[in-house]
Amino acid sequence: MDQGINRRGFLKLGTAGAALLATGSGVALLSGCSSNDGPAQGYRHFRQQDVDLLTPLVGAVLGPALAAAGATAADGMKAYDDLLEGAMPGTRDTLFQLLDLMQLGAARWFLTGTWAHFAEQSEEQLLQTLDAWAAKSNSIARMAIKGLTQPMFMAWYVKPAAASTTGYPGPPAKVLA
Repeated sequence: MDQGINRRGFLKLGTAGAALLATGSGVALLSGCSSNDGPAQGYRHFRQQDVDLLTPLVGAVLGPALAAAGATAADGMKAYDDLLEGAMPGTRDTLFQLLDLMQLGAARWFLTGTWAHFAEQSEEQLLQTLDAWAAKSNSIARMAIKGLTQPMFMAWYVKPAAASTTGYPGPPAKVLA
């Protein structure tokens, strides 16, 4: 099945994505959006601006799963933060570059189709933003949504209480031989 991308296209896409992230991070750093005051209260990795940006997104992406486990978006954020503990430093750095880029309205518009910060959108608007974002033909936008949402799902469903809501018994237990 032809996906419409060859090796050269893939390399161009990777180069363009890296340039966009580097430019956005540089602008965010120079404008003060990316000031690193350290982790937010109660978090090991996420800064306060990351928590403000991602909490509504976690609530929208994991909404039914959170409700099934009797949890909140804050619980989902804690799970996401826990997942980052085991991530390689380069992976965390790339995620934080993407989060810095998402702080900028113009970059948010380019990637998601909306200028509005996620915290300023109603749940209905946020779901529409996610649908439009996932349907974009822009390869960089698709990489960005996958880069933010796939770890959310992994972080949440690795929790035994959350995994049991799917009908799956959870991650396999370590068996000592």
